[in-house]
Amino acid sequence: MKTLCSRAALAASVIFCALLCVQSMPALAQRAPAVADGTPEIDQAIAGKNLEGALKQLDQRIASNPTDAQAKFKRATVLARLNRDDDAIQAFTALTQQYPEVPEPYNNLAALYAKRGELSQARATLETAVAANPSYALAYQNLGSLYLQMASRAYQQAAKLNPKDSLSSQRKQSIDLVMAQASPVAAHSAAPAAASAAQAADSPTGYGVPQGQGLLGPSSLNHTNNR
Repeated sequence: MKTLCSRAALAASVIFCALLCVQSMPALAQRAPAVADGTPEIDQAIAGKNLEGALKQLDQRIASNPTDAQAKFKRATVLARLNRDDDAIQAFTALTQQYPEVPEPYNNLAALYAKRGELSQARATLETAVAANPSYALAYQNLGSLYLQMASRAYQQAAKLNPKDSLSSQRKQSIDLVMAQASPVAAHSAAPAAASAAQAADSPTGYGVPQGQGLLGPSSLNHTNNR
């Protein structure tokens, strides 16, 4: 049974990271201290990049605490960091079904769809995120990046179909220039009131969910994550 407590725990466990760069721009990640949620060993394993070990511990945690929303969210992000995209998509999808009013799983799910080049699916998922929480700025940022990428693709196709269409070529170049010059956007963090809000940023190379591989163009989608 879903409870207000588990919903609050899921929202409290979210640490936002600027993550998914959709083809050639490094992402700006944002770190935060481990959340005091009863899984310090798991947080330590994740921080130490022992992702397989963290995943094993999370599986054990969920087996003994099947309503632990925090552990489920962490497990989904660990799967994404391991580039187990199918499993991560399944895990985030389950979270959106269990907690439809929480936008962060939608955001991470959209990042995975964008990584695959499934832009329409990513857009629909981000639109669901902002419908769930109209104040969720990160999803609007990601939508903006996604719209730019989709526009660039559309103009590219128009120019390909009509080589004399110089206007489409010019517009694509303008959009690509905007995306190339745009700086990655640092995300916020959401943590329990008792936890520290101090954060430190770093810039991992590559793209993905998180620090994985991206596919599309030089725009960025920002990802939420527990680190």
